[in-house]
Amino acid sequence: MEYTNMQVYCATIDIVCLTFVFTLFVCTITRRRFRERSDVFFSLICLDAIGMLFGNIATWLFSGNAQPYNYEIAVTCMFIEYFSAVAFAAIYTNYLVHYLGIPEKVGAHIRRFDAIYIIVAELVVILNLKYGFFYTIDPALNEYERGPFWIVSMLVNVPVIMLDIILLARYYRNVLPSAVVATVIYILLPVTGAAFQTYYDGAPILYWLLSIGIFILFFNVRTEMLYQMEKQKKELAESKQAIMLSQIKPHFMYNSLTTIAALCDKNPAEAKRATLDFSRYLRGNIDSVNKMIPVPFKNEMEHINTYLSLEKLRFENRLNVVFDIETTDFSVPALTIQPLVENAVKHGICASADGTGTLTLKTWEEEKSFKISVSDDGAGFDVNKKPDDGREHIGLDNVRKRLLSMSNATMKIESEIGKGTTITVTVPKETRKSF
Repeated sequence: MEYTNMQVYCATIDIVCLTFVFTLFVCTITRRRFRERSDVFFSLICLDAIGMLFGNIATWLFSGNAQPYNYEIAVTCMFIEYFSAVAFAAIYTNYLVHYLGIPEKVGAHIRRFDAIYIIVAELVVILNLKYGFFYTIDPALNEYERGPFWIVSMLVNVPVIMLDIILLARYYRNVLPSAVVATVIYILLPVTGAAFQTYYDGAPILYWLLSIGIFILFFNVRTEMLYQMEKQKKELAESKQAIMLSQIKPHFMYNSLTTIAALCDKNPAEAKRATLDFSRYLRGNIDSVNKMIPVPFKNEMEHINTYLSLEKLRFENRLNVVFDIETTDFSVPALTIQPLVENAVKHGICASADGTGTLTLKTWEEEKSFKISVSDDGAGFDVNKKPDDGREHIGLDNVRKRLLSMSNATMKIESEIGKGTTITVTVPKETRKSF
């Protein structure tokens, strides 16, 4: 069969666009950090665009060719094109919810709307195969023809696009100004292409502009990721300073040195041991600042034992410690569990009515994670009420951030006034440092 110049021209441009988008897709899925949500969403957008381009290329190549099976091929490819086009805006909206840092509750409603909308729209596309209200394929000439409601197919994504614009206007402060510009351009390019193609049937400018938009989105994702990496490096440096400052605890140092001084006359050997423990405690705090990767839990336990041995000297029988260690075969960021133990002693047991209590440290293994639990039967507090002594709780905020950034771990706090507090840390078995 001989192709017209228009067929050759349009199919060639579409093939170039398809190759370009496919290259971006391969570059994305082969990255070491492909599991980042931004990359996953971008790869889905690329796959959707590949479906649209593939369908459009087939339409040009098989148009006017009435050879056996070409009709079935044309119908299938055109269905893939329309099916992909309907899903495109919804996938981007989900990416935008993640990218703009929209609150989870709001994001859940948006995703629910997207899901319902896309299901209804895709059902209409499927019904079109029988009723042809969007388009038909002429069996005799194997040519694409617009249906009576074709214009509706061009407007089907307008509500979702309007939602995207509203989200961007509401949450644009959450991203860089350059990212806002890139997002606006990405939204406007397909809209411009669709408007052009509505009045000028033939040249598939929609897909050409869509490919340009995908490149802008790819560049924007990479730029934002570099920005986040630099931001996290800065936060890590600030966190290191905060860790150092948070570990310089004048009250603890004063109490420990006073206890050691009292032992010098009564029990010099015990005073010597306590001095060495105090030295190891300070050294452990200093060394922890330079630990850029998680350390074996056994190392953290050594630091915890050193700290508790000093506190036991001061509290004697008023502080009871229970260890229920089922496993130590995992790692945690240095100096993340010890502050939880210290918090239990200082804000839990010491703040109780009689100043006595039991601290329990447990570890156990589950199918997909390791668990660490630090609990006390001390004063407890209202978890829904912000503490008045905000400075003291900066340490817990730093612990939470470092657990998440270095081990992808989470921290859950449960407490009841008068009954005590339990802090549970969950460390996934497949941990990774995320940016």
